[in-house]
Amino acid sequence: MSEALYEKEFKCPVCNNSFSSKRVRLSSLRVERRDEDFCTTYKGHNPMHYEILVCPNCGYSSSENNFDNLSPKELNTLKEVLSGKVVNRSFCGERTINDALDSYKLALYIAKSRDAKDSIIAGLTLKIAWLYRELKDEKELEFIKYTLEYYKHAYDKENLPIGNLDEISIQYLLGELSRRISKLNDAVFWFNKAVSNPDRAKNPRIEKIAREQWLLVKEQNKRTAQ
Repeated sequence: MSEALYEKEFKCPVCNNSFSSKRVRLSSLRVERRDEDFCTTYKGHNPMHYEILVCPNCGYSSSENNFDNLSPKELNTLKEVLSGKVVNRSFCGERTINDALDSYKLALYIAKSRDAKDSIIAGLTLKIAWLYRELKDEKELEFIKYTLEYYKHAYDKENLPIGNLDEISIQYLLGELSRRISKLNDAVFWFNKAVSNPDRAKNPRIEKIAREQWLLVKEQNKRTAQ
């Protein structure tokens, strides 16, 4: 096993099964690049590949941050959804990118089954898009579209911050996702909201890249109109 990986113990909140799953040591992380939609590419092991925990007994799947965060209603729903399911595959060892992709799809199924918040679903579909990008698969754009819609719903309905995104960050991300699927007018709208956000001075990094992408998409719009 790679020295960058280690075992961590977990207990499934749905079936109470104890299991171990691989994680990536923070000390081993080496960033290669960061894309404008926050996707990070690493040299060596990508921690995102191991972010989703999948119970090998019942199949319950979720990110570690949300793994134990189930209400009694959600728990009962998932017990019904997963009852009688047979897990024919383990995600507890070293993972390929396709293993990682399948683990996120399982987590997405579980999130929808328990009627999770739009922001949680958006976070999963965004990372699925990033994994398809890693595979150079055109399905990336399909999942960016899903992510855009779910984050729009979250922006309209949920309290800020949305996950780890403050208001200017979610406005910027909505702009960048719109740009990536060629919704250029929508991109201008969201970038404009970000750069004019009254709290932009609190997040100067996001303000800077929002201005850069705002200018980029305005140039794209000009070329399209010619």
